[in-house]
Parts: sequence; C-alpha cells; structure tokens
Amino acid sequence: MREAILASVQALALFPEIGRQQSIAGVRKLATRRYPFLIYYVLDREADEIAVLTIRHAARGREYTDI
Repeated sequence: MREAILASVQALALFPEIGRQQSIAGVRKLATRRYPFLIYYVLDREADEIAVLTIRHAARGREYTDI
C-alpha cells in the first residue's frame, strides 16, 4: 500500500499537473493506482514546490465535493 502512494508521489514530482483541478483554487487531486487513496496537493510554480495537503482513503467521507 505504501508503495502505491510513494509511486504516485514520485510521478507527481515528475509531472506536477497530473492531478485534476478541484473547486478550491489551486488544489489538485491525484488518485493512486491499485489502492483507493486520494492525494490532495497544491503546486507553487514560483518556488518550484509541491505541497501535499492530505492523503485520504477514497471511501472516507469528504468535506468538499469534487468538480
């Protein structure tokens, strides 16, 4: 399970816009392969950084709905 999350984060480092844009400005979501986890992150282009906000299991209730 950890390996699937790590592989997704590594792909995110190579392709930072791979995640889908969310309704909250600047927040993107990436779904992991094989296991149902969602990685929410923001991309700071000026600082050339990606900040992971949270990693949640897809079955858990979400406070916000996706677009």
